[in-house]
Amino acid sequence: MDKYLIKKPKEIKQDSSQKGHRKQMKQSTIESLQGVVVVEEIRRLKSKLELESTSKEEMVDSLNKLGQKIPPRHVMLDTKIGKLVNKLRKHEDSDIRKAARRVYVKWKEHFVSHAERPVIEVMCDTKTEKMRTSGKKLLAGSLDLEESHTLPDAIEREAFYHHKRLINYDYRRTMRTLVFTLKNNEDIRQKVITGELKVPEFVLTYKK
Repeated sequence: MDKYLIKKPKEIKQDSSQKGHRKQMKQSTIESLQGVVVVEEIRRLKSKLELESTSKEEMVDSLNKLGQKIPPRHVMLDTKIGKLVNKLRKHEDSDIRKAARRVYVKWKEHFVSHAERPVIEVMCDTKTEKMRTSGKKLLAGSLDLEESHTLPDAIEREAFYHHKRLINYDYRRTMRTLVFTLKNNEDIRQKVITGELKVPEFVLTYKK
């Protein structure tokens, strides 16, 4: 009978104590790299810094996030983010002044030592920008504000950010809900305009 038996190699059993101890690797996204600048994120943070209703904590957090990136010179000129950071170095609050100064010094030192170093930019396409501009106009109308006002711009950018910077079905639903709420709920509209209801909180409340 032995000639009909097939010998199989012994299976090596894994020590149970070794299970679950594999090193977890965290995947980096292109946006997390310092040399990659998402222009939309620069504009979103600038919009938050310009709103009078933005709290001190939010301003410091926005400045810290700006400090993690180094926009190329032409992006600074186009967005005027450099001028805003420079202006905030003279802010009445010491924490905001310090945060702005850290960003200013870091950017300045970078341009002195890496004047010709290329930076990767991530920007929205023309179709996306057109749809977003339309959304900002609707928000401005529902707030009874000029299209150039910072508030509708800040609301749209926050909504865009929370939908992973995609013009998808959920983004469009969120925008419709935001516009409808501002048009038909006077109490909410006044709270958003006065800053009693912060933009991030307002957007997250009605996010789809």
